[in-house]
Amino acid sequence: MSIAAIQLENRALIHITGVDAETLLQGLITFDMDILKTKDSGFGALLTPQGKVLFDFFIVPMDDGFLFDTLADAAPDFLKRMSMYKLRSDMQLKDVSEELSVVALLPSASEEELPTLPGTIVADPRHIGLGHRAYVSDAVISAASAGEDIVMDEPLSYLAKRVSLGVPEAPLDYAYGDVFPHDINLDQMQGVAFNKGCFVGQEVVSRVKHRGTARKRIVLVSSEDLMPEPGTDIQSEKKSIGTLGSVSDQNGLAMVRLDKVNDALEEGHFINAGSVRLTPAVPDWVTFSWV
Repeated sequence: MSIAAIQLENRALIHITGVDAETLLQGLITFDMDILKTKDSGFGALLTPQGKVLFDFFIVPMDDGFLFDTLADAAPDFLKRMSMYKLRSDMQLKDVSEELSVVALLPSASEEELPTLPGTIVADPRHIGLGHRAYVSDAVISAASAGEDIVMDEPLSYLAKRVSLGVPEAPLDYAYGDVFPHDINLDQMQGVAFNKGCFVGQEVVSRVKHRGTARKRIVLVSSEDLMPEPGTDIQSEKKSIGTLGSVSDQNGLAMVRLDKVNDALEEGHFINAGSVRLTPAVPDWVTFSWV
């Protein structure tokens, strides 16, 4: 069976190595680095001291270090921030985006069904439905696509799959520096380790969890019409209750106030993005509900 492969050109790759790298990262980011002793990938974020998401990223053990797969537009700032934190620690940072590309392999497949490629292939840690991510050279992609193991597909196919599963991504679904981890369902994707000890912004994030005060979340929305542009204000009874994010034909993701959506549903009020009427739904893999 051929596997669809989508090259994700909006990603950058930073290789972090050094004797102190793992210990330093454990005290900085939301993800528990110890998980990578038994799993091949993780997903987490670096927060501000006030608990807002500065960057999010995949983390993959590679070559005596860790490969960070992050948004390309944010990579220069990520390197600058990590360089600030490392101080005199033995930790090296190298942008390897020219050497390796990120390829999403869809659909989800067993290890036996995956193509054999010279590179690193890991499961997408956010959702099994997103299959795998491959970190390979452009030459490997060209050679593989010329054979029968993989079929190169368009980024829109990856977008459609991601939207259908309810998995958000920056910058379409949120802007760095504006959201808390709970807002973007990072806690639902095993991206926040509440039991590992301190990390930057940990106090604020833990308080939200233990008090159950997360009111803003990313959910699914659908319509009988084509979705309007990402960023469209979502309203009920002429009051704003959220913002539309990623869209794919008649489906989309939206960051909404859960309580406001619940009120609209209970009272039978319409929910609209511009002139398009929306039907909201909670993804089936999350633990939160409208109330």
